[in-house]
Amino acid sequence: MYLNEKELANLYKTGGISRREFLRMATLVGLSASSVSTLLAACAPKPTAEPTKVPVVPTEAPAEPTATSVPPTEVAEIGPKRGGILKHAVHPSSGNFDPAFLSNVADDEIAQQFHDKFVYLDDDAQPDPDRSLAMGWESNEDGTVWIFELREGVTFHNGKDLTAKDVVFTYNRLCDPDIGAPTVSLYANIKEIEALDDYHIRFTLETTNPDLPLDLGEPYGTVVDSDVEDFTTNFNGTGPFMIETYLLEDRIVFKRNPNYWMADEGGHSLPYLDGMEFIFLAEASAQVEALRGGQVHWINYLPPEYVETIEADPDIEIAVKTGNFHYVIHMRSDRPPANDNRVRQALKLATDRSALLESAALGYGVSGRDTPIGPVYGDYYLDVPEPKRDIEKAKALLAEAGYPDGLEIELVTPEIGSVPGIATVWKEQIAEAGITANVRLSPIDFYYGSGEWLECDFGITDWAGRSYPQIYLQLAYQSESSWNESHFQDEELDMLIKAAGQEMDHARRVELYHEIQEIFIERGPIIVPFFMDSMLAYRSDVKPGITMPFLAAIVDLRRVWLEES
Repeated sequence: MYLNEKELANLYKTGGISRREFLRMATLVGLSASSVSTLLAACAPKPTAEPTKVPVVPTEAPAEPTATSVPPTEVAEIGPKRGGILKHAVHPSSGNFDPAFLSNVADDEIAQQFHDKFVYLDDDAQPDPDRSLAMGWESNEDGTVWIFELREGVTFHNGKDLTAKDVVFTYNRLCDPDIGAPTVSLYANIKEIEALDDYHIRFTLETTNPDLPLDLGEPYGTVVDSDVEDFTTNFNGTGPFMIETYLLEDRIVFKRNPNYWMADEGGHSLPYLDGMEFIFLAEASAQVEALRGGQVHWINYLPPEYVETIEADPDIEIAVKTGNFHYVIHMRSDRPPANDNRVRQALKLATDRSALLESAALGYGVSGRDTPIGPVYGDYYLDVPEPKRDIEKAKALLAEAGYPDGLEIELVTPEIGSVPGIATVWKEQIAEAGITANVRLSPIDFYYGSGEWLECDFGITDWAGRSYPQIYLQLAYQSESSWNESHFQDEELDMLIKAAGQEMDHARRVELYHEIQEIFIERGPIIVPFFMDSMLAYRSDVKPGITMPFLAAIVDLRRVWLEES
């Protein structure tokens, strides 16, 4: 449904939509931040209590909020309880919490706690101005100039005011080839970022981008302090929690930010928790046992093989999200043997994707087509039959490529989730075609932290959901992409990816994405056996529960509270 400004204002005034729905629809309509503010003031019904902003403190933050102070044990007589320490079992971190260089799921989860997103993407990967540092935005007609309004009254943990200068610094840093963040390719279209004043930022693009807010909402898009010189040791953010202690290979301890800008519907300051502990446990089995034993309150990335055990426990709940989480078996294409497409096609022909889905994911998902674009993206997805397994044709292609007696490869596999299981089953499958895979397990912090995943000839990578397909393509599949793990270079693919990112017409963009997927199927460097449902599990005393977001690492814990507190 598309509404003009007048219709949208009338719908809000008559109570047909909530304030949050109004803000979201205003964004889609393209209203400026100032227009949104004017309409809210003119059309809103007599206001109930708006969330109170924590006062800006120019020097050192007070120990507790002032105007929104509440008793230390409960937020209200009935409702969420203040206090408690939420404990989370998580895979080991790389130890680098610089938002520009987050390299594994633990780093992603940790960074979200002490930083805030410039554009927060909700559980369905859509922009949510209520949870963003950017209150609103607008673009010109062709999507080449965007102006964002920054939320006022936000402070960093050291008491410094957040201003447009910090936003400009953040994204200039993510765009800078000399810094070398993986987002350089994603943001290559940004020509200039300017602070128009303390609370308005203009992004000028080289060419059209209708989805810039989605790009800026990537996990790296957390606004950092422009005065910080070393982001690996200085963790001064604006987020709901502050890092209190970091013990390498053991845990990271957070404490509540007493001056956080967000409040609940009753005007009570968030977050509700006193703090959190993220405990590093490499083995999924250890995480599950810690959850069942009550040593931790929740775990993320629940492997399917533990679902039945968890479901049998009356004190634990599971949250599931159908998304685009997938594992990539990548084949390095700039040197033998996978620089020959006949070898790549032979490996694909030897793969039984449905069998991998059933054995490694226990059916929690859908089979893949060897492209990063899954069915969750609707008509962007190329809906073709699953490739048929053909062992004899695989052997013939190998012989043509110069391997009549078979092929031996090393498959480097990170120790996380379903990956070792995928490696074991795939090894057995391709053995029937005369391909011997020597599986080498690698600790996840080393696999991603050292860049091993970008160097090995064959490896398995886990890719979390992204808000739309373009992000995968620009991060990993253009010739010069920072995360081009397969080292694949294809001029036609590069051209199509660039065109899709600039296309304003939906029907034409669908065509471009279909052409891209055809290239992946015909000569691409990856096998995507399946898209797996994302799952997390939490104990029943965690209220009101934890939802599984589309972007699995962006779990919002600001409104979580513990019944036991």
